[in-house]
Amino acid sequence: MDKIDISIVKWIQSNLRSNFMDYLMYMITQIGSSYFFIVLVVLLYWLVDKRFAYKFFFAFVGSALFNSIFKVIVKRVRPYTYEGITDIFETTHGYSFPSGHSQATGVIYYSMMDEYGKKNKVVKGLLIATLILVPFSRVYLGQHFLTDVLVGALIGLIVSHFMFKLFDKMKDKEHIYPLYAIPVIIIALLFFVGKDYGSYKDLFVAGGGYIGFTISYALEKLYVKHNVVTNITNKVLKALIGLVSTFAIYFILKEVFPDQSLIFDFIRYLIVTCYAGLAVPFIFTKIFKNK
Repeated sequence: MDKIDISIVKWIQSNLRSNFMDYLMYMITQIGSSYFFIVLVVLLYWLVDKRFAYKFFFAFVGSALFNSIFKVIVKRVRPYTYEGITDIFETTHGYSFPSGHSQATGVIYYSMMDEYGKKNKVVKGLLIATLILVPFSRVYLGQHFLTDVLVGALIGLIVSHFMFKLFDKMKDKEHIYPLYAIPVIIIALLFFVGKDYGSYKDLFVAGGGYIGFTISYALEKLYVKHNVVTNITNKVLKALIGLVSTFAIYFILKEVFPDQSLIFDFIRYLIVTCYAGLAVPFIFTKIFKNK
């Protein structure tokens, strides 16, 4: 199987590669990145539907945890480590199987299709294209094998299905039950402190993000109660204020905190998700008077 996978990556890079394709594939692959997910989920949370945004986040983090577990179990090396395969634009660290970007795309596809794609043919078409192109971009860029992206996308779809079912069973207690997982996550992460950074980074990022956003979602629902319904001008202003301030905090913490530290990555994502999930809605209620 490895020989077939290697030959597929080599064939794609030998026959399809050009400067235009390099930049196009690099742009497309960002749809499966953590930055794209952060923008998408917070905009949904601030401007559209808080409950669905958290449901989407719930599925994404569940998928990310599965991805981290699979990677440290399988420990498959990246394609660019083989002779004749180039890592185009980036050198992704950690293991290859399954593809995190493809898995994230599977979550985005399932979540958005469930909420919006069934009613809108344009959205449906874009989601289908994304589900195909992002995994392909990972192979083209030399970051993953074909089996990595196929299995990754499939896991994303399957995990999303079960996470959505679980979330729906919580009904109006969806802000309470996820809190019970926090002690379990903290205890589990303690076993991996001091491990290889590249292999366990995503696990600590997902853990910190889950704890921060889950606590924030519960407190926001109970006390802040930010109203997402407003005019288009206010929505644009909210998006600008929220995104600029959130990413400012994200990058400031990235500069201040030590590099390649599992603990500090956990803390960084905990702080950022608390800010985006609780502080930003609170600020909006003061600036826009909850309108």
